[in-house]
Amino acid sequence: MSAERRGPDARATLEVRPGALAGLLRPDAPGGALLVTDRNVEPLLPAALRGLPRHVLPPGEEHKSWDELGRLLLALDAAGLDRDGHVLAVGGGVVTDLAGLAAALHRRGVAWSAVPTTLIGQVDAAVGGKTAVDLGGGKNTAGAFHWPARVIVDPCALTTLPERHLRAGLGEVLKSALLQGEAALARVERLSLADLREARPAGVELIEACARHKAALVDEDPWDEGPRHLLNLGHTFGHALEAAALPALLHGEAVAMGLLCAARLATLLVPGADPGLHERLSACLRRWDLPQRLGLPAAAVLAEMRRDKKRRAGALRFVLPLAPGRAVVTALSDPAPLQDALAAVLD
Repeated sequence: MSAERRGPDARATLEVRPGALAGLLRPDAPGGALLVTDRNVEPLLPAALRGLPRHVLPPGEEHKSWDELGRLLLALDAAGLDRDGHVLAVGGGVVTDLAGLAAALHRRGVAWSAVPTTLIGQVDAAVGGKTAVDLGGGKNTAGAFHWPARVIVDPCALTTLPERHLRAGLGEVLKSALLQGEAALARVERLSLADLREARPAGVELIEACARHKAALVDEDPWDEGPRHLLNLGHTFGHALEAAALPALLHGEAVAMGLLCAARLATLLVPGADPGLHERLSACLRRWDLPQRLGLPAAAVLAEMRRDKKRRAGALRFVLPLAPGRAVVTALSDPAPLQDALAAVLD
């Protein structure tokens, strides 16, 4: 008889509150605690955390690596964290992915909390318990499910986020809104960067809606065996574009371009898919000054796509948006439609 695999109640562990970072307290862990952050975030840490033992990562996706994971694991060991210790990850998606995976491996699993400080982290990367490193050039190719004890989202942290990174995070926001439905997509179409930069009510409400939408899908499908697959919308294309263009594209920029490709592929493969969706998405990218074209050969992107971790039986899996709030998952092994879809973003 096999035991049922259970995940956490992600919604119960998620807190979205402006000002939460300023009042953040060190975790009360009898087995010790280690703060994991990066060089960009370290100077912005609240006073209560500055005396906590810490490990500081170099910033950037290129450092979400096996080597950095090894150094972090040695730091956890040197800090003497027991099995009842706690890892506190304060930073963007690279920090939370690395720290979460290290927490999964140290002593075969210690508790951790995520405090995402980037827009991508707040609406997506820090929610859901997927932890990973990039291996051999592939995106998130080595990882584990290890759910955080808490995810604390402070929209005020975005006030110090570099402009390009704030804009890039809108790629994940757009993905989430497209999955949620017409009302959510229309709200994103009206969004201003100032709503996010200044933690205005419209921006805070949008961040919380995206984070809770993902948390609800995680609760329904914690092990990514069904409904949670929808969260990969734009990502099969996006990860390949990101890897082929590295370091020219940020993750959110690549996801935004991946949404354009997915919308184009949907109209090629599914009768009745909304032909106007591509233009609505493209208009959002233009408004936010996000890239829409790349000077890459399709062959290079297709080669990266064949490394995608979601591939099964030689076929790639795509989430196809049919209309706001309607998407399907399909497997595809024929490269011809993919080349046509990539033409949406490749020169």
